[in-house]
Amino acid sequence: MTQKTIPHRMRWWGWGVEGHDKPITAEAETLLREEIGLEDGADNPPKDISEVTIPESRLSEEDISSLNDVVSTLSADHDTRVRHALGRSYPDLARLRTGVVDVAPDAVAMPANEEELQALLEICTERKIAVTPFGGGTSVVGGVEAVDGGFGKAIALSMVAFDAIVDINREAHTVTVQAGVFGPDLEEALQPLGLTVGHFPQSFEFSTVGGWAACRSAGQESSGYGRIDDNVIGMRVVTPAGTMEFRDSPATASGPNPRQAFLGSEGTLGIITQVTLQLHDHPDEMLFDTYFVNCFEEGLEIFRELEQDGNIPHLARLSDESETRFGIEQMGGGIGGKLRKYLSLRGIDSPCMVLFGFGQQSKASARAAREVLAGRLLRKKCVRLGPVPGQLWVKHRFTSPYLRDVMMTRRVGVDTLETSTTWEHAAELRRKIMSRMRAAAEAHGTPAYVFCHISHLYESGCSLYFTYFFRENTGHILDQWMDVKDAAGSAILDFQGTITHHHGVGQDHSPQNYVENTELFAEALRGMKKVFDPAGILNPGKLQTGPHDLRERYDGDAV
Repeated sequence: MTQKTIPHRMRWWGWGVEGHDKPITAEAETLLREEIGLEDGADNPPKDISEVTIPESRLSEEDISSLNDVVSTLSADHDTRVRHALGRSYPDLARLRTGVVDVAPDAVAMPANEEELQALLEICTERKIAVTPFGGGTSVVGGVEAVDGGFGKAIALSMVAFDAIVDINREAHTVTVQAGVFGPDLEEALQPLGLTVGHFPQSFEFSTVGGWAACRSAGQESSGYGRIDDNVIGMRVVTPAGTMEFRDSPATASGPNPRQAFLGSEGTLGIITQVTLQLHDHPDEMLFDTYFVNCFEEGLEIFRELEQDGNIPHLARLSDESETRFGIEQMGGGIGGKLRKYLSLRGIDSPCMVLFGFGQQSKASARAAREVLAGRLLRKKCVRLGPVPGQLWVKHRFTSPYLRDVMMTRRVGVDTLETSTTWEHAAELRRKIMSRMRAAAEAHGTPAYVFCHISHLYESGCSLYFTYFFRENTGHILDQWMDVKDAAGSAILDFQGTITHHHGVGQDHSPQNYVENTELFAEALRGMKKVFDPAGILNPGKLQTGPHDLRERYDGDAV
């Protein structure tokens, strides 16, 4: 077996890389003491990777020999298997911290090109080995866990060797890029040319282009640049049944769009190896502005009017009262108290922060757009605070996920979930989701602090993105999480939401996905899978073959 190192950018036990963990401020800590009963002295640090136990590899010598014959790099060493065992969902991280991981790939393969990949899939089909695609490993829905699908053995398929930027077409404003290219590397190549893909999900630093496409992701500037599925115009896909190339095209009427079949398919139908993306002019500098309104519903109506009038900036974010409160407390140093007092004097007693980013190509046009919007908003009951909060938000945008790891060390669970809905349902849906989540947490005797923001807008509606904190009940952590997750999912189905907006389905959203998209459509996807993947080896247990109940997958007493 080739013992070449298989790259993995993130630390094995949590988000990102070392050096970005910061404690919460004293003010935020006080808030969490009041809201969830945050305790002193709770300590649950990550173990050393050498202490982690995983199942023994189930590959036979014949399996290993056959795989080695067709792929340049194959590794089954302990550390590589641990690093590719799980994604970055809350149950993933909770299990990693115990040092006992119940599922891991039997080996990790890293093909160098499509020929190796095609041969690898043929061997895995022949030898009945499940294959789970793995890009950056940032899935927060259980999407990269190496479930064996009943085959009794599974490998992770690292796509990071597909790292070439194939072509930048200045005339068509497109870039053709292999699936294993990471977001920062792509933007670094485009910026000297004055171009950008404009796709900046919170996972940007550690996620790949292939992962964006396979999970149908959305970035923070989607109001200006669109979601990833809006910008894919060409694609190459390798399946066990063969390789397909869908040529670059701005539009076509030749039946259902095959690109859309693989966008969001999460590696269950085929392996996306290359995409062509629409490019955009890179702005000179994004300018920011910040407002505070007196309640979430007022901000919601402002966003609806701006979006439907065509006046929404590239970046638009509305934080509800609870998220705004937490953000103010995280400022620390007494700044929050002064800000609350100032806002109260201006008539804002339950502040909700509204953040705008203006990404016009020139700084002058961005400044003009900012002032036009200000003239409109200041006729409403709101307070303008200027660019500094926005600049601070962007500065910490990609490091905020580290807070989850910091809090888990203190035995506080932190997780997120998101949905979308039409404008008329948004306010009620938010209330119902939060109410049911709190009730589910209270049933465990561990209150939850839940907050919400809007960050993606459409003419017909918007996204709702929730973050919640709860004190972990050791020995029942996954039970707590599943009950809160199920409560949110039931509210989403009852009050006109979608089970996911940009995180994908994986395993964790699978139960509600069968309801939202119907069992009949799931059967249609399984029929398509039989054509592209006759043996069913590709990422089993996800999307159309995922669990109908979270307890089919997670043992509530395991952590």
